[in-house]
Amino acid sequence: MIGMDLKVVMVDGAEHTAPITYGVACAWEDHHPGVSITSFLQDPKFKQLAYLAYEAMRKAKITVKVWPQFIDTLEDVQFIPKERQEKDPPQST
Repeated sequence: MIGMDLKVVMVDGAEHTAPITYGVACAWEDHHPGVSITSFLQDPKFKQLAYLAYEAMRKAKITVKVWPQFIDTLEDVQFIPKERQEKDPPQST
């Protein structure tokens, strides 16, 4: 999950991209004790996904409403994997 981005669409049509960083993941874990990242990714719940978007946007310095009012401003949240580019591709021998 860390290293991915979230595409967040608001009800007013605004679209934002916010990275999932260690800070975001830790804040999410603090807010959801007892829920593992693995179980969340296998069976995501709307409120947990909304909170992930909330923390990602806050940490990316995007102005958002306070939690839980933020939920009513959300239209859609999607995971966007980052492309991993190798700096030095392996050499064939």
